[in-house]
Amino acid sequence: MASQSQSNKTTSKRDRERNSGNERAEVRYFKGEDQFERWRKEFIQYQDNELQLAAVSKFSYEPANYEALLVPDPFAELVLTDYSYLIEKAVTKAEESFVYPLGVRVAIIVSLLVILVVFFSPIVLLLTAAMGAAAAVSLYFTSKERENAILNAEQEARDEIARRNEQERLAYDEKKQQHELKETARIALVQQLQTGEPSAVRSRLDEVLNKLKFPVVIEVDVDFYADIPLIKVWLPSKAVIPKQTCEMLPSGRLQFQDKDTRVFNKQFFELSGALILQVVTTVLANIPSFKEAYAAGIMKNELTDDCILAVKASKETIDVITRSSNAIAALQALEAVYECDTSLSLYPVDMLCPPEWEDVDPQKMRSLKVRMFK
Repeated sequence: MASQSQSNKTTSKRDRERNSGNERAEVRYFKGEDQFERWRKEFIQYQDNELQLAAVSKFSYEPANYEALLVPDPFAELVLTDYSYLIEKAVTKAEESFVYPLGVRVAIIVSLLVILVVFFSPIVLLLTAAMGAAAAVSLYFTSKERENAILNAEQEARDEIARRNEQERLAYDEKKQQHELKETARIALVQQLQTGEPSAVRSRLDEVLNKLKFPVVIEVDVDFYADIPLIKVWLPSKAVIPKQTCEMLPSGRLQFQDKDTRVFNKQFFELSGALILQVVTTVLANIPSFKEAYAAGIMKNELTDDCILAVKASKETIDVITRSSNAIAALQALEAVYECDTSLSLYPVDMLCPPEWEDVDPQKMRSLKVRMFK
């Protein structure tokens, strides 16, 4: 018995050890699965970030068609609601209200005829004749009353239909007037925009620039005078550029590698130029009175704010930007002003300013500041 008990204890211990080993294996398996999922998400995030930065260099130019906006939007024609069902409903209600009174009178006449036939005598004849005559007269007047009630109900329904349709006309006229006022104001704004009226230009710039979305946060200052804008793009720091590349190995692990200095600087150069050109093309596409634009990319430093890119673009040369494979190529085609070393690290340069602004009172200029979020 002692030997059997010892054997049972040994078997139980083995089972516990086996179960414990299985549990640890399952824990390791699930931990491994969680780790692979984290690696996968991190890799996707790296790739998405790189793709979003590269996508800023995809340029398009779609000038706003303000001529089409000068045509007033037509207001829909009035279509009155069909309330003809109210007439049928009113007539039916009037008819139903006389079913019982007419039925009672007809029933009385029929009953008198039955009584006369069953109990025929001179006295019964006189009585039924008198009562029948009274019932017939009552039936006649009730029928006339019914006809008048139907006519009155029909007329009241028609009056109600006219009242409702009149309300619809009044509401329609009010909405149409409001629409025409809005269209008049909208067309006047478009006309002011075409002639370069400063307040209309500023309002439109604020609208279109706030719609731009980039993978980084930037600020844009626009000063304009004599239909020439100077656009200052406050560039992000180099920290927005990933310093490492990320690759997923067949095992699922991630492999990081530091970017070459020239590759890193070129990516920042490309992003900076793309941000500037995106803002420039948007401004020229939406402000018809602007034929050209000056732009500068400015880096915020602890002590000074340095311009590292300066460019002038016009609507005649805008196709140079859209045909270029990347922002650096577009900047070179536009003869932008910039200085860099062999590693493509950008140095401060002088900002380009419109010669028409020389000796112009700064108070005559209009300004706009826009902060663009991701």
